[in-house]
Amino acid sequence: MKLKYILFDCSAAIDRGNLTTVNWISAISWIFFNEMAGLDFNDNKLYWAPHPDEGFILGKVVDISLDQLTISRLNQHETVKAHYKDVLKSEEYEKYPDDNCGMMFLNEATLLNNVKMRYMSDKIYTYVANILISVNPYSVISTLYGTQMMKMYIGKSLGSVPPHVYAIGDKAYRDMKVYKESQAIIVSGESGAGKTEATKHLLRYLTESYGAHAGNLEQRIVESNPLLEAFGNAKTLRNNNSSRFGKFIEIQFGSRYQVTGGQVVHYLLEKSRVVSQSSGERNYHIFYRLCAGAPVALRQKLGLKAPDSYQVRAYLLTCSSEFST
Repeated sequence: MKLKYILFDCSAAIDRGNLTTVNWISAISWIFFNEMAGLDFNDNKLYWAPHPDEGFILGKVVDISLDQLTISRLNQHETVKAHYKDVLKSEEYEKYPDDNCGMMFLNEATLLNNVKMRYMSDKIYTYVANILISVNPYSVISTLYGTQMMKMYIGKSLGSVPPHVYAIGDKAYRDMKVYKESQAIIVSGESGAGKTEATKHLLRYLTESYGAHAGNLEQRIVESNPLLEAFGNAKTLRNNNSSRFGKFIEIQFGSRYQVTGGQVVHYLLEKSRVVSQSSGERNYHIFYRLCAGAPVALRQKLGLKAPDSYQVRAYLLTCSSEFST
């Protein structure tokens, strides 16, 4: 009924000479797209349109052509053209929920905007159902971690407390107890996304919250990370502490569901980095730490000099002062 009414409206406009045949067809195309996609085009509605530099921009539809819409960017003098199918609905209210699934219109644009706006408020964690999105802040947010924060998440279900890597760790622990099955947490992302730090926080949470508190086992598990990083991490163009190997970390629990041990399996170490690095990148951390901090006798035995004295197919002049001698 709505489509028929608008068709009649367009026909009347043509009779009055207000619409050309091409514009009439464009209007019909837009109406059909609205009906199929559930869009409600009027002057007050905002839509997300693709942008070549910013992903998506928010704006109003100001013109309709045969296969495109012209979107005027909100509060700015900029317009972009986009195909009907690429224009996405926006949320009607400025709300940035903990879980992206809580939005009325969940699409690529609204998801990215929600994560962005939360990130700008130092809320670096956001859920998509049981999946946790983490955006690297490249700075220390001291209020986000620590023993007191851990206590907030012990025994709490997802959604009852703000999104956090601790919540994922606690869910895995509780599922292990309930289903009596081993659980796996996959930490994935591109270089520099924060995988290594997220893994450290997970280890600290599980060992401190559910450790036996009878000895230094939990501390030894956590402190094994710097040793692994020394031999397996290096500075790259994108990340000053890039893991150049994969690792499978296993936390073992006893019959009372307390931490009893751990195991690390490493694989795919980038062995070529020992003898060759790209310009601006470095060898593994252990090389510079030995050059800078090894006892004199050991350095003499190994024939080690200052880090910037070495050239192995690439200049190692990016050494930070902390490793210089």
